[in-house]
Amino acid sequence: MKSREAIFKLVIVIILAIFSGKSYSQEMLGLTMGNYKGIAGNLLNPAGMTTNKVYLDINLASADFFFRNNFAYLPKDDFLIWDVFKKGYQLPTYGDDQKSVLYYDNSKLKNATVNMRALGPSVMLQVGDHGFGLTTGVRTFLSGNRIPWDVAEFAYNGLEYTPLHNIEFDNHDADMVTSAWMEIGLSYAYDVWKQYDQQLTVGISIKKLWGYAGGYVAAQNANYVVPDDSTVNIQNLNAEVGYSLPMNYADSEFTGSPTFRGSGIGVDIGAVFVKKKEVEINKWRGGKLCSQKYTDYIYRIGVSILDLGRVKYTDNAQLHGYDDVSQYWASIDTLKFNNLNSFMGDLSNTFYGDPTASLKSNAVKIGLPTALSVQADFNMQNNIYIAGMWIHPLRRNMNTLRRPAQLAIIPRYETKYFELSVPVSLYEYRYPRVGIAARFYFLTIGTERLGTYLGMADMNGLDIYASIKLGINKGSCKKKFGGACDNNDFGNKLFKRRR
Repeated sequence: MKSREAIFKLVIVIILAIFSGKSYSQEMLGLTMGNYKGIAGNLLNPAGMTTNKVYLDINLASADFFFRNNFAYLPKDDFLIWDVFKKGYQLPTYGDDQKSVLYYDNSKLKNATVNMRALGPSVMLQVGDHGFGLTTGVRTFLSGNRIPWDVAEFAYNGLEYTPLHNIEFDNHDADMVTSAWMEIGLSYAYDVWKQYDQQLTVGISIKKLWGYAGGYVAAQNANYVVPDDSTVNIQNLNAEVGYSLPMNYADSEFTGSPTFRGSGIGVDIGAVFVKKKEVEINKWRGGKLCSQKYTDYIYRIGVSILDLGRVKYTDNAQLHGYDDVSQYWASIDTLKFNNLNSFMGDLSNTFYGDPTASLKSNAVKIGLPTALSVQADFNMQNNIYIAGMWIHPLRRNMNTLRRPAQLAIIPRYETKYFELSVPVSLYEYRYPRVGIAARFYFLTIGTERLGTYLGMADMNGLDIYASIKLGINKGSCKKKFGGACDNNDFGNKLFKRRR
């Protein structure tokens, strides 16, 4: 019972923090940048499959949980993540109305991101100059962008918040987008060019996507005044609302059929240039895969574009549009609805005088969180490396998920059985954070926001990832596997005789 109570409290904290937090990373830098990254490296660049120390990598299970926003928080003096495991612990509340969180009282635009990713059974195999990958996974992503501070404060305090009464607000280009989907991907990488101690590899991942649920609210502009606690004077509004959800819109009952309401395609493309420490003279020319040789590098630089594509929802989907509408909406506090259909019908009737006029389509398109990524990795000495990573979002429209920008430097110590990295990142080009990740052979666990767990910062976010995977090193052939490969450098007696 104690464990159930603790888990319940942790779930409550996570739900609160999703709408009230600010955490800073989602790229699993301790898992995707090293020489034993295997198939996990495809999350940043599919061309990295031929630059591993392993030729075979099997991911059993990997998961990443991340969320952030810059609106509300739990003070560090009132809450530490480990408190939820204490017997009898009660979550803090604030004010006469017992609010669950405090908020940052400023006029900055608000942003939010939630990213939950599970990488299922997946495999990577290198065969000479070729790398092959198969991935399975489930992803849930939410991004809120340029949300006006006044909208956030009204959401927190209600329309009765008098300091914002009788002020004309003119807001532009705000959106909230979410999507949940399953994916199966095939990846291929090829060393297209090798000369002396240099190598260029290109790679691509193509993923089939099945959408479970999705939706978005996008406002090109919203000009309004709140005169009192029961009235909103909407002077001009241009907005879209689209959704495809696992529910019956007429009675709000959950429906599990069909499991997927949409589909789509996702693509990752990339290239990696490697400057090696020596010229690769004895190249692998076939035979046992374990005989492939690994040649160490001085540095490598990669460039990739991630998550090109979209999911198109066509089952139980509705797209509503409000074009240059206005309304002096009195008694808005008495608005009541029993289901989603009645709510959207009331909105349409309010703006157009017709409960069905706002419906524009029965298809909803949601773009993937496309981003440009640049990676660099420098081999210092004595198993010490320093890597760098840059992510920048590429958005096509307001119904596309936004991947946050990030700069990071990742020093690490790496061996076959142990790896330790300390990512130092700059989130959205303004928020510095320090993380830590450790790999113990097949198990990796990490975070890019260590302060959350040490009580050094307010509880305004959470970030954690973990992985269980198995890999077989290049040049690892042993006599017990048949005797034909017994040299750790070249792994094949034929090559040994040629020397």
